[in-house]
Parts: sequence; C-alpha cells; structure tokens
Amino acid sequence: MGKGSSKGHTPREAKDNLKSTQLLSVIDAISEGPVEGPVDGLKSVLLNSTPVLDSEGNTNISGVTVVFRAGEQEQTPPEGFESSGSETVLGTEVKYDTPITRTITSANIDRLRFTFGVQALVETTSKGDRNPSEVRLLVQIQRNGGWVTEKDITIKGKTTSQYLASVVVGNLPPRPFNIRMRRMTPDSTTDQLQNKTLWSSYTEIIDVKQGYPNTALVGVQVDSEQFGSQQVSRNYHLRGRILQVPSNYNPQTRQYSGIWDGTFKPAYSNNMAWCLWDMLTHPRYGMGKRLGAADVDKWALYVIGQYCDQSVPDGFGGTEPR
Repeated sequence: MGKGSSKGHTPREAKDNLKSTQLLSVIDAISEGPVEGPVDGLKSVLLNSTPVLDSEGNTNISGVTVVFRAGEQEQTPPEGFESSGSETVLGTEVKYDTPITRTITSANIDRLRFTFGVQALVETTSKGDRNPSEVRLLVQIQRNGGWVTEKDITIKGKTTSQYLASVVVGNLPPRPFNIRMRRMTPDSTTDQLQNKTLWSSYTEIIDVKQGYPNTALVGVQVDSEQFGSQQVSRNYHLRGRILQVPSNYNPQTRQYSGIWDGTFKPAYSNNMAWCLWDMLTHPRYGMGKRLGAADVDKWALYVIGQYCDQSVPDGFGGTEPR
C-alpha cells in the first residue's frame, strides 16, 4: 500500500475591519466683521488645497459640514461647535506593566477626551493564516486617592495599520487630578501577534456656546481619516469686510456716478483707498478713537480711489484694476 499524500495549506488573511474615524472640528477666525462672505459657497472652501465642491458642483470631499458667521455684533453661536478643546499630543506606547499617567491642572474644563488605539492588530497562526485579535485598555481617573476605571475598552478586530478611537469622560474631580491609560492584555512576545497599543492624545474640553461677536468665522467638521496622515489645512475664498464707500460708488463695476456729496454707504470693496479709510476711522478695530473723520482727507482719498479703479494691462492680454 503506497504512502498517502497530504494537501498543502494555502494561508488565508482575514479582511481588515477596523477603521479610524477622527472628526476634525475647528473654528477659524477669518477677519474683523462684518464681511460679505464666501464667493461661491462650498466651492470657496478648500481643504488641503482641494475645494469641497468642484466647478460643476460635484463633491470632491465628502462628509464636510461648514458653518459661516459674517461677524455681526449679535451673531448666534455656530451650530455644532458648542465646545472648544485643547489637545495634548502624547503618541506614547502603553505597555502591560507600565501605565501612562498625566496630571490635569486646568480649572475650567468640563470634560476630557481620550484618544488611543493600536499600531496594528493581527495574529498569525502556525499555518500562516492572519486573523483578528483583541486587546483591552482601561481609562482611569484618580478620585479621593484611588484609581477609578471610567472606561473599560476592548479593541477587537483586525488591522494592519494604525487604528485610533476615542472616549469622553465627564464628571471630573477637583483640580489637580491624575489620569492614566492602563493596558490589561499582556504584551506580545512574538512577531506572530501584533497588538502594540498607544495613547495618542487627550483633549481638555470646555462646554460653552460662544457667538464670537464682530469676528467673521468659518466652522469646519470633516472626517480627517480620508486625508491619511496629512494635517488638514483650510483655505477660504471670501469677499472681506463691509466698508464705508462713497455713496455714488458701485464697488462691483468700480464706477462712480455723478458728483460725490461726501456721504458714505456700507458695501464690500477691495479698493485700497477705502480700505485705508476704514482702518483710519473705524472706532473698534481701527484708529477711529484717536482720529476723527474730519482728520482724514476723504476728498483726496476719493481721487486716489478713482485712480486705483482705473483699468491697466494684466500681462495676459486682458485688464485689471490698478
């Protein structure tokens, strides 16, 4: 009777099923207000130099929330931005026998957000199969001299890249107090099990609704995971401050009609003469408390403004305001 033959085993790899969801939530102060606002809606909001919507109105970046405030004195707080936070980046590995501890001293915070995760989470069998695994962490706060577990977290699944998650803890004790991240799963001692854990950061959160009077702002919320490891930059194409311009002036056409009677009206303009008038005479952000309108020669500025609006060659076969 001949020898039997054994069939070879083809290693199998389970699909990665852990995906980080990191929400970028930021308010950018743009200008002293009020301003006219974005030139063309979400087409004027650029994240990492890419507009949220393209010129045809198609979505370039998904899952974006944008809130704009023009910078009025009585403007309402931006919806969805009812808290502000200060993040402290750690990026520290958490080992089984070495909990990581930090001290909180800030007096006015209401909550803490802990961001943590794994560098990778995968277990390789002796046959070469790559399977999900799990690891357990504790978020603890020191209360009345003893450590209290606020969150008991088990990360379960498979990922071959970094995975981050976060939890929020409220009901904070009097300051100062200690916080720590503790690993309950023994550290891996073999390359067949990848389960290194890290404490990425903690964020001190203040719950307050702020209107930011007289400040033009843009609030942006977006899932930053779609940008990978890149820091998300924000740029905005806006028409700026509402200025006082001559009452016979059309800022859009840059035309002056008839004889100016010396009075002004509010409008957006990027004419340097009227930007200068605004800076010299505005009582809040300009020099208006030191200079009166009578101290600035508006008639000379009127001539300068007309000069600035004259069309000159732009170097590309067209014209542009001087």
